[in-house]
Amino acid sequence: MSDENKAQKLISIFVCKRDPDIENFLKEKAIIFEKLGKSRTFLIFDEEDEKFKVVAYFTLALQILKIPEEFSNRKIKIFDGFNAKINGKRITEFPTILIGQFGKNELFKDCITGDKVMRYCLGVMLEGQIRLGGRIVMLECKDIPYLLDFYERYGFLKIEKDYEVGELIQLVKVLQKDEIINKVIKL
Repeated sequence: MSDENKAQKLISIFVCKRDPDIENFLKEKAIIFEKLGKSRTFLIFDEEDEKFKVVAYFTLALQILKIPEEFSNRKIKIFDGFNAKINGKRITEFPTILIGQFGKNELFKDCITGDKVMRYCLGVMLEGQIRLGGRIVMLECKDIPYLLDFYERYGFLKIEKDYEVGELIQLVKVLQKDEIINKVIKL
């Protein structure tokens, strides 16, 4: 059996009825995106069980954050860390590390907490950041209070702009110097 077939078999039992997009991405797009280099999907297994079962996963990718026109130069400078302009032109886009998908398998929901999944995710993301740079982490989620509260606990802030009905809410976390430097020093 090929590695791809093994992976397909492992992810075939992932269930997320609460958000079908999370389940569908894993089953229909994760392997394709992996092959194309569009993203990396990280599976989390139950280490206590002898059988491999995917209890959660997250996907990381690179993304461009387009800055809303109404953002002040002060806000843009916070994102950049240095300035709001380059060669006299206002900065309108920033490279980001995107948490593209993030979910738990409902079949094994008591095996792991969302907090533990987020800690794994941020740990992997910071490992990549140490090697490649970048200071902004971004994610998009539905406008559901418990989701927004969950991400805000990890320092993600909602991008304030006019959202259309049903549009995903953009949240960003600007990595602070001590978060970056502490990780680099530990290497």
